[in-house]
This record gives sequence, structure tokens and C-alpha cells, in this order.
Amino acid sequence: MNDFWGNFLIEIGLFTFLGVLYYFYQKRKITHYEENKTPLVMGFILQSCLMEKKEIEQSELDSLIEALDDYLHNKTTTPPIPLLRLYLNSSRCSPELKDVIDSGLKEIDNDDTKK
Repeated sequence: MNDFWGNFLIEIGLFTFLGVLYYFYQKRKITHYEENKTPLVMGFILQSCLMEKKEIEQSELDSLIEALDDYLHNKTTTPPIPLLRLYLNSSRCSPELKDVIDSGLKEIDNDDTKK
């Protein structure tokens, strides 16, 4: 009977230790994701802009793509949020791209309000 309780306590201790390790692993992963959220969102917006560029040739869209690319390749330190807002309110922006840009900006704004 003592063997059972000894093995049981060892297993509980082992599972507790593994659970704590897993908790810290997930916490680090979430923290890393939150730190890199803005470049990730800007990458999604850039992909959507490139898809839109294949359909229509626009100089405003070209400058937006260049600004996003410069930000993602660390040529500039700040994301081109004012340029995104300007293009979002432009009449040349398609409804699909408006949805993508708007949701991306809301995600970034939510992240800024939490800090």
C-alpha cells in the first residue's frame, strides 16, 4: 500500500512540474506574439495590397506598398498608420481592402490601448 502512495505522490509531483514548465512556455510564446503583433498585421495588410495591385494600377497604392515594405524590412521604425488611414478613407480603396485595413488598424489600436 505504501508503494502505491509513494508512486502516486511522485507522479503528482512530476505532472505538477511539467504543468508549470508548460505554463511558462505558453506565457513566453504569447508574450512573443504580442510583441510582434504590429509587424504581423502589417504583413497581412501588405499581402492584401499586393493582391489588389494585381487588379488595378494606382500610384497611391504603390506608395502604400512601398511604405509597408520599408517598415517590414526595418528601413523605418514606425508603421505607416497615417498613410493607411489616408488610403482607407480614399475613394480609390476597394471595399475588400477597406475591411482588411480597418480590421488591422483596430487590432493595432486595441494593442496600444492595453499598454
